[in-house]
Amino acid sequence: MTTPPRDEIESAFRHYFLTGPVYEDWAAWAELFTPDATYTDHFWGTFHGPAEIRRFLEGTMSFAPHVYSPLVWYVLDGTRIVYKVLNRADNPVAGRPPLEFPSLQVITYAGDGRWSSEDDWWTVDEMRRFNQAYAAARVEAGEAATDPLSRADWGTVDWARPAAGHAAAPSWQGSDVEPIGSMRAMTFGVRHPRPA
Repeated sequence: MTTPPRDEIESAFRHYFLTGPVYEDWAAWAELFTPDATYTDHFWGTFHGPAEIRRFLEGTMSFAPHVYSPLVWYVLDGTRIVYKVLNRADNPVAGRPPLEFPSLQVITYAGDGRWSSEDDWWTVDEMRRFNQAYAAARVEAGEAATDPLSRADWGTVDWARPAAGHAAAPSWQGSDVEPIGSMRAMTFGVRHPRPA
């Protein structure tokens, strides 16, 4: 297969990033994968095709509605893009800096605006510390806690943020999506062996 033009891949990536991480339309985002696509999260497992990918993203994201993902940087090489985001939450205590931990993603372009794979890499201990810090800040803030769906800081990449005045409305809102917050609740996809 001939490698598509760089501007086509970059345009497809911008659409991909805006659809999922920025506007949180995980239903439409999952449809940007090919029917035989694989999505591998190196904690949760591997998911196949748009239906499983959507179920995974809506399930895990609905469990953590406070998390959003500003883009830090990306690199395009051939048909692959490597990009870094911050898994961020606005601090429940007003006036304090956001809480966050990084992750790295590798995606492969399949042509025609679609993607054949994504691999997500992040560190479990960083995620645990993030969760503990967020929970403690929620307790400290009490009734004055910020809205979990606030998205106050989209970082420095100008195109990778919502339009002014946008209010977060993830695709899982108002649906019967079952939140996934533990490995016991992950009843689909393929689990990875855990090191001893």
